[in-house]
Amino acid sequence: MVTAAAPDEAEAAVAEVYLPNRLEALEPGPLSMRLATARIGTTTLGQLGYGRRMRLVTDEARHIHVNTPVVGTAVSTVGRSAPMVTTSEQAALFPAGAPADIEWSPEAVQLCVMIPSSTLERELEELLGHAVKRPLHLPFHMNLTTPEGRVWRSMVNLIAGELMSVGRLLTNPFAGRQLERTLLDALLLGHDHSLIHELTRPDAPAVPRSVARAVDLLHERPSEAWSSTVLARAVHVSVRSLQAGFHTHVGKPPMTYLRDLRLDGIHADLRRATAGTTSVETVAYSWGVLHMGRFAAAYRQKFAELPSQTLRRQPP
Repeated sequence: MVTAAAPDEAEAAVAEVYLPNRLEALEPGPLSMRLATARIGTTTLGQLGYGRRMRLVTDEARHIHVNTPVVGTAVSTVGRSAPMVTTSEQAALFPAGAPADIEWSPEAVQLCVMIPSSTLERELEELLGHAVKRPLHLPFHMNLTTPEGRVWRSMVNLIAGELMSVGRLLTNPFAGRQLERTLLDALLLGHDHSLIHELTRPDAPAVPRSVARAVDLLHERPSEAWSSTVLARAVHVSVRSLQAGFHTHVGKPPMTYLRDLRLDGIHADLRRATAGTTSVETVAYSWGVLHMGRFAAAYRQKFAELPSQTLRRQPP
């Protein structure tokens, strides 16, 4: 966590993580900037607030930036666009090659995500299953009230909590890679950009051989940081084709299948273990589980008991 009480210190802290900028106070009072950051893959995450009504003007961005208020509001402008008020229900997406002008309310705290254009384009090609032939245009306004937009909102909430607690999702390199892919997919599938129709167009289901190989990979390496994108790449089909193939031949999405596979494996291991020789966390981590709260809830829903209760029960 970086803090600053002087504008020049705050400018330097943001410039070190993101890009050169200038700050202007819009009301009297002390400055209390707080910036918590993390890097996952090539993506930069930061939670930033100034504790005072401030105006931030940046140099031309070299990467894509997405600012989402966690609390409070901001008024954002990019290039010649009209000013836009962002709240918890809408985010601002700043393209590479343009400066930004942002006014922060005194209580505003934003999750600021910086993504290299090349990273986002590679992920888009993985989702499509072929090279992108047209430029990707990302509108400035990102609606977070739609079902797809709410996925981005939930990712923001998760990352904001991890930044404040320095959670394992951000410090574990395997989890970080998976989190980056999920974040990029939430942006590409939840934002109404120029190529969204290509992503949502129905695709032919994967042939059973590809689905069978994907299932085999999940059973062989259940603890790996799988995502639908990585699994599709491994069996040489597009993500849409893999998902359609799982729906047709397995009856559930690939990541739901993986979750159930892990839950069954953990349940079996806990039934064989004893509380004095292992812990729930040790067993869960060995199966690739990193978010213990969500794991415990899913486990209880599936087995009608907490994992700790299974562990305390003496093996037969």
